[in-house]
Amino acid sequence: MEIPDDAIESILEQMRQLQIGLRTVRSELGKWREQPIEPTVQAQPAVLVETESIEPPTEKQVLFLKGLGVEEIPASKDEARRLLQELNAKKEAGEYSPPPTAAQLKYLRDLKYAGEMPETKEAAWKLLQELKKD
Repeated sequence: MEIPDDAIESILEQMRQLQIGLRTVRSELGKWREQPIEPTVQAQPAVLVETESIEPPTEKQVLFLKGLGVEEIPASKDEARRLLQELNAKKEAGEYSPPPTAAQLKYLRDLKYAGEMPETKEAAWKLLQELKKD
């Protein structure tokens, strides 16, 4: 199917008109950008409220903290962030290892493991790997 020349010319003319329109819009936006913005509403001075709302920790923070063995989750997002940073720094320095998960301990009990329960998540994982071999 061949497109008639007049249809192509019509489409090209519409494209030129769009380009002209876009240049006009760009020019107007440039002028507005240079002009200072005057507020339409007078800003009210900030009033500090004693009962400032505190954002609770995010679901992701809570899950991460629980994964690191923290049972008492901080009440605020900021406190959770600080605790996560502190625990990560200790973990990287070798000063902290997360305790075994409840699932790991349950699995050990289900396997009738009678020995001393591991103190870290990694030790529990290694023990479970050894028990699976047997």
